[in-house]
Amino acid sequence: MSDVNLDRRKHKRYPLNAKLEMTSLSNDAGTKISVDLLDISKSGVGFFCDQELVNGSIYKAEIKLWTGDVLDAFINIIRVERREDGNVYGGIFIAMPEIDSSRIEVYQTYKEYKEIPKEEQEPEEMGEDDLMALLNKALDGGGLL
Repeated sequence: MSDVNLDRRKHKRYPLNAKLEMTSLSNDAGTKISVDLLDISKSGVGFFCDQELVNGSIYKAEIKLWTGDVLDAFINIIRVERREDGNVYGGIFIAMPEIDSSRIEVYQTYKEYKEIPKEEQEPEEMGEDDLMALLNKALDGGGLL
């Protein structure tokens, strides 16, 4: 991907390797398509698919997060990068509930925390188990405080 595409994104994307099935809501409604999820952000996803999908088409997808939570999402394809072995697509979420968007944000917070080298973390910072418990509490609607 070029830097130009990164500059147009509303939110930073994070790798999320997962397989999922999407269901077309267009003319071929009900057709299930298997894709390989590449990355995710609060506003969209990137994925690989060996089938030809139409730019502008809308799909229903169930996205399984690292916590085991499954997000029901509607994805509008807005970018297509054609390749010999298949295509890489970019899609934005349509009308995603705020709670589901927050779950993705929690995933991103966790990924950023894991990227900080241990020697750079403050000694008084929470341990990984404490952080996970706090993030799960936030996901359950308990808030962070």
